[in-house]
Amino acid sequence: MAPSRGEEEVQQDFSYPSKLVQTLDAHSGPVNVIKYNHGAKYLLSGSTDRSIRLWNPALGKEIKCYNGHAQEVLALDITHDNAKFASSGGDRAVFLWDVPTGSVIRRMQGHFGKINAVAFSPDSQVLASAGFDAKVMLWDMRASSRDPLQTLKEAKSTVSSIILPNSPQIITGSYDGFLRTYDLRFGLITDDLIGEPINTIKLSNVNPEESILISTNLENTEKNISKIRIFDRKDGSCLQTFSGNEIVPNRWGINWGYGESCVLAGDKDGGLSSWNVLNGKQLPDHPKQIHKKQITSIELNPRGKEMITASLDGSIKVWHK
Repeated sequence: MAPSRGEEEVQQDFSYPSKLVQTLDAHSGPVNVIKYNHGAKYLLSGSTDRSIRLWNPALGKEIKCYNGHAQEVLALDITHDNAKFASSGGDRAVFLWDVPTGSVIRRMQGHFGKINAVAFSPDSQVLASAGFDAKVMLWDMRASSRDPLQTLKEAKSTVSSIILPNSPQIITGSYDGFLRTYDLRFGLITDDLIGEPINTIKLSNVNPEESILISTNLENTEKNISKIRIFDRKDGSCLQTFSGNEIVPNRWGINWGYGESCVLAGDKDGGLSSWNVLNGKQLPDHPKQIHKKQITSIELNPRGKEMITASLDGSIKVWHK
């Protein structure tokens, strides 16, 4: 996927799920993160209220509540078999949970600040964590050692996002303005200078080896204006730029639309914006007000026409086409 290789605009579907079918409001504080399980039948949510909740979004039902964090929950990821999940946040520790029993299997400590992101490898044998201390720690899920398998220290500032697209590869985004790709098999690191603090990275679902969506904050401006760009992963070139939303730094939701003809992003006032990937223009009648406060996370169900949004207003909303 790339704008320069795109099809004619008339062939593109810019629609997205916009019919509200459920509002999940059991959290008593801002919802910072939501994550589909593998199969996208269930949903996990993490909140400033320190709880994690498991939902059936189609029915609007809460299935289980996981309590154990002493600080806000900022990140979640789920093993491929859906039997376990990892969480992190203000505790400076990574929690590994058993889904059915709700018990904490393991606590992994070593970071010296908030942990912004956790991600399992595709085979769930390695867990990566990244945070305020500018470190990325890799944990062996097959070992009982208290120490990380490896620590990556190349970042010069907070690491905000992390992706493990395949077993020997790690992609990170940092406030130092660099997108880093680690090839652990050959010990190689590729640094792409983005230029502004990176908040969120999302690989293309259609062509993950080719394109990546990156959101950044523009510094030294009167307002915190977001900047969203698509980059070519092979040569580091910028393929498209979207801008205009006023946002609150550090945590806000972006994602690719279905078929990647559009890009979706939330703003500080709870508005949802959508842009045409080919020409970079915001779609008519956007932003649309869907939450009362900043949108923190946007998830699209890969199996069907469903979108889920979370917000600092404490609500999670389920949208269908």
